[in-house]
Amino acid sequence: MTVSAARFEPAMSGQGVVEYGLILALTSLFTVLILVVFGATVSDVLQAIAEAIDAAT
Repeated sequence: MTVSAARFEPAMSGQGVVEYGLILALTSLFTVLILVVFGATVSDVLQAIAEAIDAAT
């Protein structure tokens, strides 16, 4: 590896960490938004399933 290429190696690994951090942050944000939008609907469905299980036993 040449001297000039060796200088850029730490920056490249730092770039990867930043990219993974951004992916994690965007995935978390997307998950929270989905839960906010569909949270009541999902809760209602799960409640109906729980009631059906209780009625069957």
